[in-house]
Amino acid sequence: MKGFWILPAAMVVLSATAWSQHANSAIDYSEQTKLRAQGTEALERERARAKVELCEKAFPGGNAAIGECLTAEGKITESNYLAYARAIRGMLLLGEAPSAKKLPFDVGEELWHQYREQSCKSMSTQWERSQAAVAYSDCRMKLTWNHMIELADLYRDLWH
Repeated sequence: MKGFWILPAAMVVLSATAWSQHANSAIDYSEQTKLRAQGTEALERERARAKVELCEKAFPGGNAAIGECLTAEGKITESNYLAYARAIRGMLLLGEAPSAKKLPFDVGEELWHQYREQSCKSMSTQWERSQAAVAYSDCRMKLTWNHMIELADLYRDLWH
């Protein structure tokens, strides 16, 4: 008779486990939908911005005005890039317990940041002072746009 209670107890535990997994999948789907929307919005904002001359009105002000404009626009681009990268990272973590562990994605993005910084510093040395600042800001924005397109291609299956 002692063994009789083990089976019902096991069924209760298994049922509770199955129910909690089902509840988590609903939460994951909701989170996935939210992350997809955030990522798509950030990517589309930058795709649209990449098609226009963002600092055209600053041209009459010379390099200083263009540099200020590119710096301000670069901050917007960086914000959209971070939103997009966070969405990708969030989707890579769906279904896993939250943790502070570093993903291969994180390592890749850290290395990409180093690449962007070094490439733009190197490229801007061909210009003189005020032109170098403009070239550097322009380089950062263009490399970020290109990287977002690369990420969209690499992680396109997360959006299906």
